[in-house]
Amino acid sequence: MTSTAEARWRAACLAGLAAFAALGLAALLAGIAPGDVTVRQGLIDGQTSRMLEVARWVNSGGTVRVLVPAMLLLFALSPVARRHWWLWGAVFAVSGLAETAAKFLVGRPRPAGESFGFPSGHSTAVATFAVILIYVLSRERASRRRRVALVALAVILVLGVGWARIMLNAHWPTDVLGGWALGTACAAGGAWWESARLAALRGDS
Repeated sequence: MTSTAEARWRAACLAGLAAFAALGLAALLAGIAPGDVTVRQGLIDGQTSRMLEVARWVNSGGTVRVLVPAMLLLFALSPVARRHWWLWGAVFAVSGLAETAAKFLVGRPRPAGESFGFPSGHSTAVATFAVILIYVLSRERASRRRRVALVALAVILVLGVGWARIMLNAHWPTDVLGGWALGTACAAGGAWWESARLAALRGDS
């Protein structure tokens, strides 16, 4: 039978895939949704040079300059992450390939420029990292306070990068939501696989 952890991560993976598919289909068929324009305008109205400076700084949280060192640090500090390090590397590779493929399949332009925007690559990458971190923390023997603090930081980073992508005129809000859904689905899929493998090794029933 399925273990509790396996069932939880399977549900997260499938929910992420369903959300991503729904958002992608809407972007393909309807283009720019009215909600995209309204939410984006609400965020960028009244923006200042200081806000844009903060957005550029926060934006780096979704880049390889930040996420690769963050993953290496996670591997260095966590035996749980090191146990299947190749799996998490593969998860990042799959999420990146899926994000690139989806951009061409959906073909929706960004708010500025002609390049395709759905889903946001920065949002996909940071969500992938955040969910991997949350999974690893759920397996580590860390104090509750430390786990809560790190999960909160991961969520803040995800939200901050999504906000920055909109503020910098790089993506529509649903591009960001699509990236979050895709990153969640990919990372939760990896967690699902490892949870199922560990349950089988323990003989959980």
